[in-house]
Amino acid sequence: MEKWFESNTVLKLLALGLAITLWMSVNDKTLPLPTEDESFTTIRNVSLEARFDQERMDLTDAPKTVNLKLKGNLSALNHLNPDEYHAYVDLRHLGPGTHRNVPVKVKGLPSGIEVEVEPSQVDVTLELKEQKEMPVQVDLVGTPAPGYKAGKPIISPTRVLIRGSASLLNQVTAVKAVVNVDGATETVSKSVTLQVYGEEGPLNQAEILPRPVVDVEVPVASPNAEIPLNVGIAKYPPSGYAVSQLIMNVDKVTVYGPSEYIKGLEVYPGPKLDLSRTKKDDTFEMSIPLVNDVDRVEPKTVRISVKIVPAQARTLTNVPVKVSGLSEGLKSQVITPSGGKLYMTVTGAPDLVRNLKSGDIHAYVDVSRLPPGIYARPIQIKLPPFVRLQYDQTLMATVRLSK
Repeated sequence: MEKWFESNTVLKLLALGLAITLWMSVNDKTLPLPTEDESFTTIRNVSLEARFDQERMDLTDAPKTVNLKLKGNLSALNHLNPDEYHAYVDLRHLGPGTHRNVPVKVKGLPSGIEVEVEPSQVDVTLELKEQKEMPVQVDLVGTPAPGYKAGKPIISPTRVLIRGSASLLNQVTAVKAVVNVDGATETVSKSVTLQVYGEEGPLNQAEILPRPVVDVEVPVASPNAEIPLNVGIAKYPPSGYAVSQLIMNVDKVTVYGPSEYIKGLEVYPGPKLDLSRTKKDDTFEMSIPLVNDVDRVEPKTVRISVKIVPAQARTLTNVPVKVSGLSEGLKSQVITPSGGKLYMTVTGAPDLVRNLKSGDIHAYVDVSRLPPGIYARPIQIKLPPFVRLQYDQTLMATVRLSK
């Protein structure tokens, strides 16, 4: 054997054999080449996208997520971007009903990465969409500023259509707009996004038609009350003419202001007419004044139609003169006019003065805070509406006060 290794011929043959073996190993593709180590990883809770006709159908049952088992180059696995790969089921060719064993597909993974989906097939249910009409409700949150209160909201539109599967629509109990009125001192107007609710809370998958937004106006005002409106006459028509009738387009106004003041109002003092140049029927549009602490009055104006007729005069006798404001422990006697009776001439529309009685006129003398003695005091006269004294004069009375 040692003599073989000493032989040049044998050594040449061995070298040749080694060279042939090395050449064959390089060119034989069935033998593995050195590569980077392969790696494995699992991505859990990958969102499962469903592709279907969303105009016509609603997906009522399907898995939300799947798991992806990945095998491939370690560097590629470490640089995966969740925004680039997607797991999905293609349902665009399917109709309503429950469909079983629908294959889950994945796209967007880098080349060279193998994927196995768990589960690889899923069951899904599609339902045709329907519509349901619902009224819009407004929920107010917060509290207006002290002394103010929120009124009834005004909504536009007042009703909307809810679109979705029949099973979804059966859960719908309300459609609401939420408006914040906290600290408000004036009307709150805004566009508000609607929310659909069921017994267990919001139903975000429900569609709202024609749009998910409504316009809401919430009146916010100080305390108010509806009060009868009283319109007066500052200046009567010229001599020979009289007011027969006043007709207002509103007989009550809503008064906003401090609650204590409003509670004490029996009538609200409206505008006073100047008829000093009016000799025929006429109509006046007048602003309603703000008095005392009133914030505002609605409506802001009143239309007054005045009927003017020729005046008629009439003299009344035996109108009693009464004493008011008499202090405790005193008694009174009207010395003049004689017998405590007054006569006067009044003027007004014929149909008013014709039926006038002495009891319809109130004449009195105010003796408030006066001690015993004899006093000359003006007579205060209260006449029926649209009736006045024929002559502009001050009538006087003499009154004796005694213990």
